[in-house]
Amino acid sequence: MKFASSFIILFLPWLILSGKYDASYIGMGVLCAAMVAWWCKDLLFPNEHLSIGNCIRQGIRFIPYACWLFWQIVLSNIHVLKVSLSPRMHDLISPKMVRFNTDVNEEISKFVLANSITLTPGTVTVRVEGQKFLVHALTEKAASGLPGESDEMERRIIKVFERES
Repeated sequence: MKFASSFIILFLPWLILSGKYDASYIGMGVLCAAMVAWWCKDLLFPNEHLSIGNCIRQGIRFIPYACWLFWQIVLSNIHVLKVSLSPRMHDLISPKMVRFNTDVNEEISKFVLANSITLTPGTVTVRVEGQKFLVHALTEKAASGLPGESDEMERRIIKVFERES
């Protein structure tokens, strides 16, 4: 069930977005989606007892999070652009490693949190060990927006993935 669901989740968007419907393209899409579904089925569906209905609800709850994250990426891009074009660039850049403990518990939540931090310009998730994150931040402003100090991202991820067990 996990493999079939993963395959469908991966193959259907690929089919729609590729726009190519030749046998060779579809065959490659089936092959690639099947390989990725086989390798990642436990990542997409880590909990055997999570029903398809709950997975769909999580997917629907993820849409507002993805929109919010996109806006955060835009704002961070603007910040990094301002810093890089500023004549005071050397004063504004203050790289630091930030450690914080997270409130997220599920592995998928940690995965999304780590990748969301890395997708946001000016920050890179370096290590995740249990509940502890290590993140490199380019500036003081980027460091101040990380979870632990401002938990908006964590709160939103918990709302998406950890509301139901």
